[in-house]
Amino acid sequence: MVLLNAKSDDLDILEFFHDVADAAADALDAVGDWSLSGVRTGQYKADVLVDDAITRLLEDAGVGILSEESGARGFQWPLRGDELIVIVDPIDGSTNASKGIPWFATALCAVDAQGPRVSLIAEQSGSETRFSAMRGGGAVCDGVRIASASNADFGQSVIGVSGIPPSQAGWWQFRALGAAALDLCLVATGALDGYLDFNDHGVWDYAASILVCEEAGVIVVDAFGRDLLVGDPAERRTPVAGISPEIVDALLALRTARRK
Repeated sequence: MVLLNAKSDDLDILEFFHDVADAAADALDAVGDWSLSGVRTGQYKADVLVDDAITRLLEDAGVGILSEESGARGFQWPLRGDELIVIVDPIDGSTNASKGIPWFATALCAVDAQGPRVSLIAEQSGSETRFSAMRGGGAVCDGVRIASASNADFGQSVIGVSGIPPSQAGWWQFRALGAAALDLCLVATGALDGYLDFNDHGVWDYAASILVCEEAGVIVVDAFGRDLLVGDPAERRTPVAGISPEIVDALLALRTARRK
């Protein structure tokens, strides 16, 4: 049995996360019903099934849990001392999964008193692509180190979005792919130049990817200047990411204008 706390080695945490993602994949393989659960708006029965598989392993590991599907337990916020929690989205992009669109993932982020520490985003549609990061240790995709490209030309940028963008945004193109955790990882690889949330998200949607982005040199902020890392499942934030300060500033201007 794996037991984890803030003194655990980062590599041990990451290895455990890979095992958890494997268990989530097995649970997904067993899904035969993609109907809504009727418990929470937008929640599928599959979300609950995969969450059950993941949280059993996390509980056995002795960590606190903050999950989109089953809430918060086993910790007090802010964290102190040897406390370690895992923020989890069992199926980020579950609507994609329900429609057979191959762009959804399991996202896991270990957080200690200093913030995000180890993360894994495991694409679950069949590609088996996995993004991971350790605080101060860089970000990787399938074992290969990744870093964002530097491009300050917003007019030539391709931006990932959640929600409906304005008709005249000033970028070159945009993509609405439907899985925030994975979309943000594309900024870390340089496939996208930025990401802009025109709605808002729970911390499980972006916590793991923030660490990947930051370790890859991407700037990530909340559109309205708030702390992105929260311990309350009811709180929502508006992540904005960019490969340069110029792109981030342009995206912030778009988002704050939308709020007015």
